[in-house]
Amino acid sequence: ALADAPMAFGSTLADEQTRPNEFWRDRAAGGAADNDRAAFIAERDGAWVGIAICVLEEGGAGERPAWIFSMWVEPAVRRQGTAQALLRVLAGWARERGADVLNLHVTATNAPAITLYERLGFHATGATEPLPHTPSVRENHMACSLEQFRSAGES
Repeated sequence: ALADAPMAFGSTLADEQTRPNEFWRDRAAGGAADNDRAAFIAERDGAWVGIAICVLEEGGAGERPAWIFSMWVEPAVRRQGTAQALLRVLAGWARERGADVLNLHVTATNAPAITLYERLGFHATGATEPLPHTPSVRENHMACSLEQFRSAGES
């Protein structure tokens, strides 16, 4: 994901490659077992083609906010419903845990992602912050009430 879309994430491939294997094992175990965060993988023909992480965390919009992190889909399968499927799973997971709003940051230059999020009911809150590794690039805060979240195909 970081090699494909380095400007879509707050970290860099070089930084992440320095982390020890234990870090990744702990992160994977936590994403599978914690009640306040979850990692979801999209798979096609035995290969991983997408990832999305959701965390119940304060800040952003909502009384009981959830945050989407690390949303990415393999370029070869983009625009085929994978991102929408991942987002539906995240929304369901967050709802089951009492969240009321999904929050995310998206790089201001990532028009396809912004369009996808808007189509599903997200709106820009007006809050922005610098991308950590490239402060000249801004990230927009977007939010979507889980009551307003739309699955693909709904209008």
